[in-house]
Amino acid sequence: MSTLTQTLQRTAAAQPVAAASPAPAPAVNTPHYVNGKLSTHVKIDEHWYDLTHWKNSHPGGTLILEQMNGNDATDAFYSLHSDEAAARLARLPRSTTLPAHLHAPAPPTKAALAFREFRAQLKKDGWFERSVFWEAFYTGSIYAMGILGTILAFTGHPILAVLVIGFCMQQAGWIAHDYIHARGAFPYWNAVIMQWVNGFSREWWSHKHNTHHVFTNYIGIDADIENDPVFHLFFPDPKDDTFFRKMQHWYFVPVASVLYFSWRVQSLQQSLKTMDWKELIPQALNYIWLYFLGWEIALASIYLGGFLVSFIVTATHQSEEMLEPASTAYSFCEGQFATTRDARTSDFFTEWLWGGMQYQLEHHLFPTMPKYNYRRVAPLVRQFAERNGIEYRCDETQAEIFYRNFKTLRYFAGEKQDAKKE
Repeated sequence: MSTLTQTLQRTAAAQPVAAASPAPAPAVNTPHYVNGKLSTHVKIDEHWYDLTHWKNSHPGGTLILEQMNGNDATDAFYSLHSDEAAARLARLPRSTTLPAHLHAPAPPTKAALAFREFRAQLKKDGWFERSVFWEAFYTGSIYAMGILGTILAFTGHPILAVLVIGFCMQQAGWIAHDYIHARGAFPYWNAVIMQWVNGFSREWWSHKHNTHHVFTNYIGIDADIENDPVFHLFFPDPKDDTFFRKMQHWYFVPVASVLYFSWRVQSLQQSLKTMDWKELIPQALNYIWLYFLGWEIALASIYLGGFLVSFIVTATHQSEEMLEPASTAYSFCEGQFATTRDARTSDFFTEWLWGGMQYQLEHHLFPTMPKYNYRRVAPLVRQFAERNGIEYRCDETQAEIFYRNFKTLRYFAGEKQDAKKE
């Protein structure tokens, strides 16, 4: 039985049910087409919204909407959207009646309803407001490191330049990530400006990353866990196996560190496809900057930045529950607790280094909340979990969570018939 299924059983459906009731079954719907278009309906609050003809205009792409078809998207929607976006919902075709071709999704669990109240209270208490001090600190640190690294490169200190620029790239990634999730003109333009450091496409990242947030660790949907044939988080079909899988726990760190190179390629492909000047101009500035730094410093800095990000972003998800989309009902709240783990940092440097990702659960529950508020909201999330019978996962040291991931990779490097879950 999956962890999500167990969690759903403990939190139960909102209406009175027996303590031993099975987890809600997923709503399995047959694809339905209207004038050649895949019919797409989602439930938000008490209304069903027909997104069939609008979904191509969705800033987050069509895939996430089509995967959510027939489900209650209330919590997922409010986790990623602004008040203005919520107000615009009224413009879309909607009805309080379930579309005839769909099966009714499972009702919200007691924990899901409690989560809606919890989030509303946090918002009322100002947890989603941004701090001028921390905005200046994080943004200013990027410019300071970028300028210092450039000076070091031009004055004959290549190793120091690589170190400073590598950290600059890593931290710019965290800050841009925070801004892309945030809503409003200030975060938007700061996210665009951050592209001059890493050359990433904001649009490409939004499409990929928002799907990851809504369907975390969902097999076949979340691209962040689909890394084969390089890394395997599942035992492969024998015909798709590779000889180097048996060594993946040893080569993970050096190979995963090419992450920033991969993201650059995918970003450039996306920007050239859309010919969006708001992305192409800062990306062009980034490559001009790298050219003048020299190829040795540029490549080494990108590799270091990728190394500093890769071992952190994978640690909080890839050893957690992997979910089959058809195995149980969709529930945003319980799903995040089942697939996400926090890690404790012990000092200001590691707190800064992790960029808020040590509070991965808080980030997944409240992605539009500024990352510098996660440390203080984490105890409230733990209390929420205890009140609602949900497991709150957190490793007390960084070494513990890294070793957990090493064991996961080693487990899937072995043979399926010989593997023993550690």
